[in-house]
Amino acid sequence: MTISHVPALRRIPRAAEITGAIPALPFSPLVRADLHTAIDAISNIRNGQVLLLCAPAGTGKTVLLAEWARRQAAGEPDVAWLTITEGLNDATSLWDVLHTRFQVTPAACAAPSTGAATRLAEALAARATPTVLVFDNAHLITDPLALAGVEHFLQHAPPTVTTVLCGRFALPIRWHLLELQARLTRWGTKELAFTLEQIDTICREHGCELTAEELGTLGTLTDGWAALVRISAAQLAAEPGDRANALTVLARPARALTEFLAGELIDGLPPALRQFLVYTSIPDSFTERFADELVGGGAGHYLRELERIHFPISSAVRGAEVWFACHPMVRAYFRAEAYRLGPQLCADLHAQSARWLRSAGLAVQALPHLLADPDRRLLGEFLSECALRIVLDGAGDALFEGLAQSAPTVLDDPFLWLVRVVDALVRGDTATAIACLDTATARRTAKNSFAATDLVHALTLAATTDVAATTGTLRGALPEEIAPIGDPDIDAYSAIQVATAQIARGAVTRGEQLLYASLALTEHIGRPRLVLRALTRLAFAANAVDAASAMRERAARALATAEAYGLSATIDAVQATAIAAYGTYLQGEPTDPAQVATVLTEHIDHGGSLGPAAGWSEQVIGRLLDLEGSDRQSAAVDALRRSLLALVEHKPLPATTGSLILPVVWALLRTNDIRTAQVLIDRARGLIGDLPEIRLSCAALTATAERPKATCALLEPLLEHASDLRPASAITGWLLYSSAQHESGMPAKALTALENALGAAAPQLLVRPFLDIPTAIPLLDSYAGRFGRSENFAELVRRHPAVCRRATYPALTHTEMTVLKQLPSGRTAQQIAADLGVSVNTVKTHLRGIYGKLGSNSRIGALDHARRGGLL
Repeated sequence: MTISHVPALRRIPRAAEITGAIPALPFSPLVRADLHTAIDAISNIRNGQVLLLCAPAGTGKTVLLAEWARRQAAGEPDVAWLTITEGLNDATSLWDVLHTRFQVTPAACAAPSTGAATRLAEALAARATPTVLVFDNAHLITDPLALAGVEHFLQHAPPTVTTVLCGRFALPIRWHLLELQARLTRWGTKELAFTLEQIDTICREHGCELTAEELGTLGTLTDGWAALVRISAAQLAAEPGDRANALTVLARPARALTEFLAGELIDGLPPALRQFLVYTSIPDSFTERFADELVGGGAGHYLRELERIHFPISSAVRGAEVWFACHPMVRAYFRAEAYRLGPQLCADLHAQSARWLRSAGLAVQALPHLLADPDRRLLGEFLSECALRIVLDGAGDALFEGLAQSAPTVLDDPFLWLVRVVDALVRGDTATAIACLDTATARRTAKNSFAATDLVHALTLAATTDVAATTGTLRGALPEEIAPIGDPDIDAYSAIQVATAQIARGAVTRGEQLLYASLALTEHIGRPRLVLRALTRLAFAANAVDAASAMRERAARALATAEAYGLSATIDAVQATAIAAYGTYLQGEPTDPAQVATVLTEHIDHGGSLGPAAGWSEQVIGRLLDLEGSDRQSAAVDALRRSLLALVEHKPLPATTGSLILPVVWALLRTNDIRTAQVLIDRARGLIGDLPEIRLSCAALTATAERPKATCALLEPLLEHASDLRPASAITGWLLYSSAQHESGMPAKALTALENALGAAAPQLLVRPFLDIPTAIPLLDSYAGRFGRSENFAELVRRHPAVCRRATYPALTHTEMTVLKQLPSGRTAQQIAADLGVSVNTVKTHLRGIYGKLGSNSRIGALDHARRGGLL
């Protein structure tokens, strides 16, 4: 390859300096291997490619191209470099230099623009060597004839020529013609920006080592702008003792940075553009309509002009609007200029910003502008209307941190303590919520709030109910209804909490009515978190009556909402996942392992304690589902037992716990751990009372012990009021009763009870109780063809895959279980007998019983069956 040094072939009138040399760099440039590779790829396409590289001064355009050109010295292509100066800003001078470089004889009558460009294109087409032609500082070409010649050349350049135009902004020519031919590549500040790793390299070159946090701050401030990075690195290296202060000074920005920005970017701007940038520097970002509000109109024109000159303003689509934001240091420059113009201007701009953002529903973004106003009356009105909304949108940290910095005295207001309660509950920090509720109660007695009395009263009732629902203590005198006060956020939030209380008390229908009304309101006012909560609580309502199909449908809708609004990590979403998975479990279908993992997620609360992210009930559900797919049944059952004990010891509402006791008891009985099941039942009865599910669990123990009369005695009082039981509990009761009557030789009663069980299960396809109770499937087999309208559902249960998968064995006695647990040690029968204090013949008798019950004739086979069946 040949590197061209285009000479000043002759003195050109009005030329300050004409150079064709690749610029010599006063520093060692950072190697940009990825960009060099991308330029190589463009130059190798061979279809007359054009690379348009436009970015502000100091972003590394010339450095990148010069370093790439130097690295081509060993071969093709031939790089011709031309730095544009004022002297080349006319058609004659520009094309004369290029003709001389490539030894093109000018035509006597050639037009000074297109004719000269055509001659150059023809000459380059005749060359065998691929050529890259670099126009540096191309934005200095403003002469109309020169521009026409450049456009003509780009249109007619031969395939072997790649043209690179590097400048601060694009030339005013018809670039779309090249884009239609797929021959144009545009690069800008985004492609040139340094990565954090590259910023770190430059800082280290200046003897400045930054922490990861400091490096992130510097990256945010500079946005990877090369010159700003180098100046900042030098500034930081000069103040090694106080890095935090040095970064704060840079953000203002520092004098060296302002001098660079003023000299290279800002001083040449027209006054109208400068005013636009001053006014729009007050908010962090703005839309065209927002900017119109600040500058009084014409924002679209200013934005198009700034885009034309490649001013460092980024844009991003959020919702249905395009939001613009100045480079952080450029914005800081203009914001400082705004404050120099007087406090009244800034106060007016902050007030305008707050009004517009608030009217657009962007309360969090409006808060800093209100905090900039020393008049706290507007702040109180804003917080009364928007504080709860901000917290429910998951931005509580921004609210309270902003108030702590700018208005700390406001934080002790009773209304804000109540808002803190809701914020803590949103974050899953129950302990903090309880503490804040206690403080709010005390503050209400001691001082008046800036919020209206009815607002404080309504939020007190709603927050108290929310805490009670979260802690499972909905036993006191909580409201059956909270009168609407006209604030949609508080009205919707209050209605959801009252509905939750109604459902917990058993008034499921009334609770659902309130939730559907809340759902309509929250969807209307656009509160995704409240929509998610209403849908999740509707799923809870379905769970309260074992309506498995509704549980799954409502939970799926809640999860779709969470996915759509980025709320999948919230507590409500995890709870919805638990309900969806539990509905699947009740209907006997396999659960998704990803759902199980989500439900079992744990988190650390404000006090540093590790606990379930979604709640203790949901953790029990997760353990129950985990048991289904576990290869280590014994360990999974133990984890399930411990999680249920933890739930019971938190003293939740009986309705919350009752439905979960039976599945845990059946899991223990499947592993022949009868003693632990009895201990668990006794512990639960002592803490939450003698629930129907507790008595059903006792009946399960007597059924396992083959005591049909005792089983019937426990069940008959319950089944006289079967309609008062939850469907899953009623089904369990009827199945146990049917089994006991069958064993007692009472087939008519057994069939009636079995029909009752099928009738209760069929509407919601509640298959699970039939899979849990060992005698259920044999009963269905015995009475098959005699179920009438329930025959189809009975057949569905009998053909269920889990029936084939699950191996069931006759229950081992306590002593047989003791001997079984000795077998994995490899000890002989004599050694086991010595340990147990019995004769070897007794041990052998127990071994024969174990082998017979497990369907094996050897120790190895018995151990295999025991492990697969969860006995070990």
